[in-house]
Amino acid sequence: MKQRRQEAKDKHRHSKKARPGRFAMVATTLQGLEEVLARELSSIGANDVKPARRAVHFTADKDLIYKSNLRLRTALRVLKPLRHFKAADEDALYTGAKAIAWTELFSVEKTFAVKSTVSGELHRHSHYAALKVKDAIVDQFRDVQGSRPNVDIKQPDVVVHVKIHRSDVWISLDSSGRTLNMRGYRAREAKAPLNECLAAGMLMLGGYEGKTAFVDGMCGSGTLAIEAAMIAMKIAPGLMRKDFAFMHWKDFDAELFDIIREASVQRITEPAHPIVALDIDIHAARMAKESVERAQLSDVITVSHGDFFGYSPPPAPGFLVLNPPYGERLHDRDLEGLYKRIGDKLKADFTGYRAWILSGNREAMFALSLRSFISHHLLNGGIECRYSGFQLYKGSREPNTRNEEKRV
Repeated sequence: MKQRRQEAKDKHRHSKKARPGRFAMVATTLQGLEEVLARELSSIGANDVKPARRAVHFTADKDLIYKSNLRLRTALRVLKPLRHFKAADEDALYTGAKAIAWTELFSVEKTFAVKSTVSGELHRHSHYAALKVKDAIVDQFRDVQGSRPNVDIKQPDVVVHVKIHRSDVWISLDSSGRTLNMRGYRAREAKAPLNECLAAGMLMLGGYEGKTAFVDGMCGSGTLAIEAAMIAMKIAPGLMRKDFAFMHWKDFDAELFDIIREASVQRITEPAHPIVALDIDIHAARMAKESVERAQLSDVITVSHGDFFGYSPPPAPGFLVLNPPYGERLHDRDLEGLYKRIGDKLKADFTGYRAWILSGNREAMFALSLRSFISHHLLNGGIECRYSGFQLYKGSREPNTRNEEKRV
């Protein structure tokens, strides 16, 4: 009986993988968000989901390519692998790249660009590797059609990714184009802005679903509040974008994409709880307000110029998130004092809230005098950070020690 059940499972698994129209895909993400992205992919129908380092592998069909680019909050790019081969030198790289049927993938009228990363002893220069693949694409078009597509490094229609490690070469088509964190709502470039995918990932790691009040007490350019509103309202993060790279592929199905986009619009709901963003820096508050307006969320998010330490939050339960300074512009003494004030504020005014703090300064975190129930390791602009969660109970004061903090 057990053997029959196993045979049935194996048969089902094999048939699922071999289903016509499905193919291998890779979604890239930021360090620490792999499991979050894997759950996102499973929720929209991806099969064979396997997290990797800063990426998630899965199988998809054309429908899912469109859904992935519209709905994934923590993906940076969605790639369609074309070929994996060995190349011991540049000639082998050229030959392997030219073996791909490029003329069947996009038309000669489209512009393209090749982006490459290399590691190992055999291929040392990413720019030269990209040039060899570019030559292979151009030469194939000339051989087949007698003309060639143009290269556009700044705003290409089609983006080709080449990854080389030692003699292994992976060539993929980028279905996204501009990275998916570029939602389209950021009004102007803030100083050290929080990546939109990181912001969404932080909220999802914390379990935020829009079912309680949300407060960002040091909002900067407002990214966390905007991502929170989009989660609470089920707004697909790609809806503001007008262009994706897959729209320039020969097999692009405009009618199917319109159906999926309209279905994404129909999923939007009204928020049930307040969403608040405030910052003591008036320029940051103005920038946050501009971004909120561009996201068309002014009637959902309350943006204020104010001091977190004098702020009275909405009644509990609630979700508080803070991204305080890490120490780049403050002396250590001032930084520890700031974190101590944060801890005191949380204990005094945020009873019943779940608080999450992202910080790149481990020592300053101890000044909170609060015990975290979990910490995640994330990267913010290349800075190694801990994203720690605190459950704030009435009347509790739990001094933190180096050995008490739970880590993952």
